[in-house]
Amino acid sequence: MFNMTKLVIIGLAIAAAAMPVLAVDGAFGRSIPGTWVVPSVGVVGPDSGFSFTTFPIGYMGARGGNRLSEAFGVLLTNDEANVSINVLIPSYVWKTESQKVSFSSSFMVPVNWWGVTAEQHVNGTLNGFLQRTNSANSSVADIVAIPLTVGIHFSNNNNLAFSAWVWTPTGLFQPGNISSVGMGVWTVMPNFAHTYFWEKRNLEFDNFVGFDIYGHNAATNYTSGTVFHWDGMALQYFGKKRFGIGAIGSNITQITDDRGPLADELNGFAGRKWGVGPIILYTAKRDNPGMSFQLRWINEFKVTNMLKGNTFMAGVSLRVK
Repeated sequence: MFNMTKLVIIGLAIAAAAMPVLAVDGAFGRSIPGTWVVPSVGVVGPDSGFSFTTFPIGYMGARGGNRLSEAFGVLLTNDEANVSINVLIPSYVWKTESQKVSFSSSFMVPVNWWGVTAEQHVNGTLNGFLQRTNSANSSVADIVAIPLTVGIHFSNNNNLAFSAWVWTPTGLFQPGNISSVGMGVWTVMPNFAHTYFWEKRNLEFDNFVGFDIYGHNAATNYTSGTVFHWDGMALQYFGKKRFGIGAIGSNITQITDDRGPLADELNGFAGRKWGVGPIILYTAKRDNPGMSFQLRWINEFKVTNMLKGNTFMAGVSLRVK
């Protein structure tokens, strides 16, 4: 683990999806498979100080076969989407006297661009005539507040963190606008993360578990179901922890149905999927500044009512003490 007062991550993430079926209002949801788990995800501090992170994500998807989805109060078929997300994350680790417990506070500011092409059911029902629609928007999306993260240090190699993330409906949202960058609802994600480092074998195990609990969107009369998600990662380090290879596994399962008139037409529209893939890490320089590279790929399978495809992420991390 690196001690630092400032963290800057500059990266590029590209996701390619083919033939997806969508669930959750807005067709995208709050969580993407394999993105929340990172090295040392369960470690908070222990050194106090400020950090800053930028986290870019890209996603491309297309769906054919005249299959239905719901987005922002309208029914769609044969839709294509290109999404660019850049998340700015300032955070602060609070000074404590205890060596066993640490606290941090942070928030996320996503700046999104959405471009969507779809056949829209104009009167909002399955019997409505289809109209080809193109729409694009860019704006600050729903800001995420993380008031308090509690980190527990069982030992230097065994750490646990838990918190509750809150998505605020601050992003651009218009009912019927299929490229809205916000969802127009409050969302709470209670979560916990764990990191264990097996010193003898140079192995690291990271897990992140959360529940996305969506509020009711009065403008569209739609409530997305609660979504469970788990991301796990195992890393094998080599060469004094300069190089690491590993694997990521992920599961997203919607545990309650969507609710509302459009959700009823889609029989609740609950979705689920699995993802698995490799990750490669390389630390080029540890200090002044520290620099590391990361590459990951997540392939999705056993997909129901959600995007199906592949996620590719490549990034450069800069660390300044």
